[in-house]
Amino acid sequence: MTTHDTIPRPLSHDGPAAPRTAGPAPVLLGSRLVLDYGDRSATTRALNGVDVVVRPAESLAVMGPSGCGKTTLLHVLGGILRPGAGTVEHAGRDLASLSDAARTRLRRSAFGFVFQEGRLLPELTALENVILPRLLGGARRREASRDAAAWLDRLGLAGLHDRRPGRLSGGQAQRVAIARALAGRPSVVFADEPTGALDQATGADVLDVLLGAAHEAGASLVMVTHDPAVAARCERTIGMRDGRVVAEHLRGGDAR
Repeated sequence: MTTHDTIPRPLSHDGPAAPRTAGPAPVLLGSRLVLDYGDRSATTRALNGVDVVVRPAESLAVMGPSGCGKTTLLHVLGGILRPGAGTVEHAGRDLASLSDAARTRLRRSAFGFVFQEGRLLPELTALENVILPRLLGGARRREASRDAAAWLDRLGLAGLHDRRPGRLSGGQAQRVAIARALAGRPSVVFADEPTGALDQATGADVLDVLLGAAHEAGASLVMVTHDPAVAARCERTIGMRDGRVVAEHLRGGDAR
């Protein structure tokens, strides 16, 4: 695969691209997002007027060097952080206008998250880790357990439901995290360097599982990565630098 097939190409004008809304309505629409860290004496602008569209059932990679704002963007789109300016619209609502409780409910129902280290609770079994967000969201245990078991089996973890994270390999633990993210039937799954803590072979296997499972569930996937080979597996890639979107690339070679 050639380099220009894996690295986002520069945009043809200065500044971020305006959101494209032609076709199906976006699942998420971020407009002119700004977020600063620090205080008046020392402020870092993590997002500097970012526009981004997440389309239904697409896989979108967010690339860039360390400190460019890609994880911050993921957290703002996922309702974990509020932007200092700009909006994130989901189902016609601006996430920043929601109360903390409402955003928490949204993250449990409409969004799923897969982190680099999995973040499984060590005292719970694989099955219990998957069902916990559903129970906190008010689901019945029987229904949550049935859905969790089905996802664990689908992801190659049949027979491992009762194992705690300490008795799972790194790849198996990430599969549990993927099952947890998808069991609630989210519209968007956010993944932050989901293969970063794994060896190359295991990472490739987990990436296959993540992409396939999100596609099967009909969920959009927004994935932060520093690896061009990982980004190349997604349908679209945006490149970030200094808190801005500076490039966009469609798989197959078309740049925007």
